[in-house]
Amino acid sequence: MKNFIKFIAIAAVTAFAFSACDKESKNGSDELSNYEKEIKSASEKYVSGVIYATYGKLAEAGEALLADIVALRDAKTLTQSAIDKACADFLAARSYWEKSEAFLFGAATDFGIDPHIDSWPLDRQRLANNLANKDVVADLKEEGAGAIDEVGTSALGFHGIEFILFRDGANRTVAALQAEETAAEFAGKGVTGEQELIFAAAVAEDLLVHLYELNVSWNPAAPKAQQNAVEEAELNCTVNGTDKTYGENLLGAAERGSTYATWQEVAQTVLQAGCANIANEVFSTKMGQAYSGEDESYIESPYSKKSFADFKDNVLSIQNSLYGSLDATSAASDSFLAFLRKNHKNEATALESALADALKALQACIDSKVAFVDNPKAATVKTAIDAVSALNDALEEASSAIKD
Repeated sequence: MKNFIKFIAIAAVTAFAFSACDKESKNGSDELSNYEKEIKSASEKYVSGVIYATYGKLAEAGEALLADIVALRDAKTLTQSAIDKACADFLAARSYWEKSEAFLFGAATDFGIDPHIDSWPLDRQRLANNLANKDVVADLKEEGAGAIDEVGTSALGFHGIEFILFRDGANRTVAALQAEETAAEFAGKGVTGEQELIFAAAVAEDLLVHLYELNVSWNPAAPKAQQNAVEEAELNCTVNGTDKTYGENLLGAAERGSTYATWQEVAQTVLQAGCANIANEVFSTKMGQAYSGEDESYIESPYSKKSFADFKDNVLSIQNSLYGSLDATSAASDSFLAFLRKNHKNEATALESALADALKALQACIDSKVAFVDNPKAATVKTAIDAVSALNDALEEASSAIKD
């Protein structure tokens, strides 16, 4: 996660005490109760319909983004349409990434992918110094992602690319990318758009291989080309050094070799370590730090001014997880929300209400037409913070109901 975020620790659950009802496995045997079977079914829907689908689309969007930026870097004549396409494809990839943040548990955390591709604020002074260094730029041009360590992790991932493609909420222009960089940290350094695009292409290449890593780490049926790229980059992609993907590990819950002792633990992980964790981050840090004044520079996506879109996509990632598929508009019959409606009606009702309120509050922030970076203390921001906080509480209650 980000440098100051600590994931909610989820204790390994090895046994559950259930009353003599449908939650109890028959006579302590290996046969699953109906309650467990419903969680298993919801988990299967979730892994294939949400995780595999989101990471698959994210990888494809990363491919399009890299192709766009390489085309800009190599173009003999820059065109605004080519820049605009790169900006649009960046936002598409960014949206899929934000819609994946309700399942950062697993590969994204274990392999440090999240902080590698999505840390902020951008260290613009260090970036200016690096791009003013002809040797660094030459290495980036020749080696691409192979030289990315020379610019440091503070400039990598989505936000390094965002700085090159956007300013003040608008797409960069041909004129801007043909001239010297005008940001204060770059004054007098002679950094040009040509150097910036060389940097952006290297970062996009590095970003893509880590998006592949996410997909390959979860989905055993990820495209062979992605598997080969991850292997060539010598990146991790299995659970605890085994031959299992994270998807296989989760779907093998309660079986020997899985890190999940029970199906109840899977459901708790999805709701608590996944959904509640990102809800907590959205209200307490992504919005809360700037709103409270604790760190007014802590603004996600300040150059594209898409902070509120990021936050809404984070909540949509929660909705997708509950509904059982990417960009679903209602809950599938075998989804986690359907399971909660059947077995924990009160918690499900509260959760659905809180989810709707959070999405409504964030949409109001978007509709205000005032970017978060321009007024992080707006009344609409406080309303959204409270709504997402309530969503976090509802997720924790739902998780506790399953655990109990």
